[in-house]
Amino acid sequence: MSGFSLTAFISSKYFAKFAALLELDDMGPQSYKIYFNEGALVIAESPSDLKGLSNLYYIGDDELHKSFKILTNSQTTGKVLNFGLISPDPEATFNEFVEEYRVIQAAGGLVFNKEGQLLTIKRNGLWDMPKGKIEKHEDQRAAALREVMEETGINMINISEKVGQTYHAYIEDEATMLKETHWYFMNASGKSKLKPQVEEGISEVKWADLDWFKSAEFETYQSIQDIVTKALQQQQAVAASV
Repeated sequence: MSGFSLTAFISSKYFAKFAALLELDDMGPQSYKIYFNEGALVIAESPSDLKGLSNLYYIGDDELHKSFKILTNSQTTGKVLNFGLISPDPEATFNEFVEEYRVIQAAGGLVFNKEGQLLTIKRNGLWDMPKGKIEKHEDQRAAALREVMEETGINMINISEKVGQTYHAYIEDEATMLKETHWYFMNASGKSKLKPQVEEGISEVKWADLDWFKSAEFETYQSIQDIVTKALQQQQAVAASV
C-alpha cells in the first residue's frame, strides 16, 4: 500500500510514525480485482480477500482467460458473476494474465479540502472520482493533476502519495480493453470555483463529508467504491496512530 501525505491533516512530527505504519501494511496480502460492470475477476493471496462477493466461483490457473471471457460476456445475461483465483504470487499471476490484453493507463485523484471533505463528480448519472487517460510523454502524477483540474475546475491543489490502482475492463470495437487507473491523494489549498467538464459527461462537482461516501447516496462503480474505501481506511489508520 502506498502512503497518504497528510499535509492538511497532521503535522510533520508524526511522519516517522506514519511511514512505519505504511511499511507494516505493505507486508499484507495482495489482491487484484479486474472489474467488468458489476462483476470481477479476483486474483488473491488469501480467501479472505474474496469475502462478500456474490455468485463467486473459485477457479484454477488454467481457467483465468476462460473465466474472464465468461465475465465479459455476462452483460448479455444481466447476471453478476465473480471469479476468484487463490495464488501464492498474485502479482506474477496478474502480470502474466494482462500480457494478453491491451492495457490503457489512466490516473486520477482523491482530493481533500481543509475541512476534511472529499471531492466527487457525477459522470453519466453515477458518482465518480476525477480521472482520465495518461497522455503520451506524460507521467502518472502530471496526468492525475491535469485530469482533476480539467474535470472539476479547481487549480490550487497539492499532490502527495499514491493510494493504489484500480482495474476495469470494457469492450471497444469488439476488443476487450483493460484500464489501469493510478490514484493519488491530493489536497486543495484554495477556494477554487467548482466547474464540471460537461463535454466529458460530468454534470456535477461537489465537496462531501466523509460519512456521505459510506451512505447509499454514494451510488458509484465498485472499483471507485474500493479506492474510496481504501483511502478513507488509510486516513483513519494514520489519524488513529497520531
